[in-house]
Amino acid sequence: MQFLTQSILLILATAVIAKNILLSNDDGWAATNIRATYYKLKEAGHEVWLVAPVSQRSGYGGKFDVPSSSTLQSDGEFKYPPAGSKAWGHEEDDDHIWYFNGTPASSIAFGLQYVLKEKFNDTSIDLVVAGPNEGTNMSPGMFTLSGTIGATYNSVYRGYPAVAFSGSNSNNSFFKDSLDLDDANEPSTIYANKVTEFVNQLFEGQGDESRALPLGVGLNVNFPKVGHEDESCTDPAWVYTRLTGDSAGGPDLKYNADKDVFESSLGSWEALKICHNGDCSLPSENSVVEHRKCSSSVSVFSIDYDANLNITNKVEGVLHPLFRKD
Repeated sequence: MQFLTQSILLILATAVIAKNILLSNDDGWAATNIRATYYKLKEAGHEVWLVAPVSQRSGYGGKFDVPSSSTLQSDGEFKYPPAGSKAWGHEEDDDHIWYFNGTPASSIAFGLQYVLKEKFNDTSIDLVVAGPNEGTNMSPGMFTLSGTIGATYNSVYRGYPAVAFSGSNSNNSFFKDSLDLDDANEPSTIYANKVTEFVNQLFEGQGDESRALPLGVGLNVNFPKVGHEDESCTDPAWVYTRLTGDSAGGPDLKYNADKDVFESSLGSWEALKICHNGDCSLPSENSVVEHRKCSSSVSVFSIDYDANLNITNKVEGVLHPLFRKD
């Protein structure tokens, strides 16, 4: 009953705020998480275009790849579609669901420059949603690595409000095997409902403003384990966080002398804990998702990567003798 009530409320909430949304990810267009989110956003009344890589592109960050051929040289993820198919295309029964043989970043450009521009009369987009990723993307170390974030900040620097969503269900499942929008404990369905709840509030809070978020600003959201992976958590709370802070980490490697190979690992360094900008009282994403019960992190980021004025002045003071005054 609670699950049905939540769905009804989502529909009612968006009756007057239906928007145009571009949806992408890095796990591929056939991943269960993105398909569940597509249907839940549409159920809430939004016009949604799903445009995503044809294959798994996790860890590609903002890398910008385009097809080298007009046909697929290898199978798409889950062999959907198979090699020999067109390098870009859409579901036969839904021209709002597209794949592209590229990275998350280039899939965003494909969606904006080809799908919407050429196929839908240059329809404008109110928001870009990336994810939910199959696996979390927390802290600056993963921010630069994540293809989900790559799709997001490529959208933000193009002038579009964008939100990256990442889940803790890293099963990498095919939607034809796993999609179940009626299962109240299915993680992909829970995430899809939470994404819709978040997006609805973003548009409601926009009010008379022309944008859902300020120009150059994006959001990074991470969900904990839910439903079948943690039955005590089906409706995680929202918590304001920051990218840096205690428990923040990044990718590292270690040498296995016994096998004479290098292995991936995770590391944490003091530079990932420092706070130069924003609200330094906020907890890190990692500390909330990993150590608080049933909580989702919400972090605000900007594509203005310049250091703040105080730090800039300190560095300029050190380098001052190098700069000549004409």
